[in-house]
Amino acid sequence: MTKWFHFARLFHRLLVLIIFVLILFMAGTGLLMKYSSFSSEHLTFIDLGAVRYLHNKLSVITTVVFVIMAITGLLMYFIPPLIRRCHITSKPETADPSS
Repeated sequence: MTKWFHFARLFHRLLVLIIFVLILFMAGTGLLMKYSSFSSEHLTFIDLGAVRYLHNKLSVITTVVFVIMAITGLLMYFIPPLIRRCHITSKPETADPSS
């Protein structure tokens, strides 16, 4: 059972890094879309249609990564109590010294 915990923790950390990068790109494209008048005047080399397309595609990927990250987070939350419960219930019964 601890293999699942270590795998979930490792995978969760990897997903945190991926979500961080994706959110940076989402924020950048979101700002370019929000301030499109500034973008069209001063950043003429940026195609706002491509920015909108990129933001749309990144939102799906970000959502999928975030859901998987939530699942691994829940695994990390629930596995330690399950391990403790298994150790408590699986202790061998000691012989009664009074008998």
